[in-house]
Amino acid sequence: MLLLEIMKEDIKQYLLETKFCDFSHPEIQKLAHKIGDKCKDDKEKAVSLFYWVRDNILYELGNWQRKASETLKKRVGGCTSKANLLVALLRANNIPAGYGVMKVYARRYFGPLALPWLTKFANEISFHVYCGVFLNNKWIKCDPSDDKELSENTSYINPQSKLVEWDGIHDAMLNLNKSDILENNFPVANIDFLMSKKPKHAKGIPLKIANFYIKFLRENKQRVKSVKEIEFLFKKWLRKYHPFYFYLFSIYTLIKK
Repeated sequence: MLLLEIMKEDIKQYLLETKFCDFSHPEIQKLAHKIGDKCKDDKEKAVSLFYWVRDNILYELGNWQRKASETLKKRVGGCTSKANLLVALLRANNIPAGYGVMKVYARRYFGPLALPWLTKFANEISFHVYCGVFLNNKWIKCDPSDDKELSENTSYINPQSKLVEWDGIHDAMLNLNKSDILENNFPVANIDFLMSKKPKHAKGIPLKIANFYIKFLRENKQRVKSVKEIEFLFKKWLRKYHPFYFYLFSIYTLIKK
């Protein structure tokens, strides 16, 4: 009985609002109940919210210093921002939710799609954040990081971006190589300390170009076999749609050789 009471007290921290997990925001509340009110139970709510975040918040790199309400407004976010929004929506539905915080070899995630120039601006070791949901008296992991379109257009060459599907029963994680995961802390109730950190490398022009590259990968329908092919196509795309950044990219590429 005492153990049960301790567990209940522990779970309460996974229902609290924080600076970045601002689930009392009117727009968070509106969406949380718009989706949740159509569902028959907490599992269905959690699954529906997962898929909404996965595909309606397009994946980008960096920019993690945003509240859940800001991510919802911008409709883009990295792993941290997307996990944080999902946690906020779950807590708004009174479903205990938290975070998993991994330390990973960040430069390896994009595999054959990693442009050499862009990887130089990424930390060798970085954090990867995913979501955890407490359903039926157990914790279940789910990772909404990669949106469907990005996964479907890249997983044929980069297995790590395989589309994550979740049933609300089993863990559903990104297809990361186990050797690339250095630490995995789970569950964590509050990651404001992490979201408050200022970026060292993921900022400015390199980040802007990196996110143009993510957008290109999402839109590109031409299959490639090597990083040289994808870099050629990206430069062509960048020159057409963002000529100013194409010239900056060309200059940076020469400087960093």
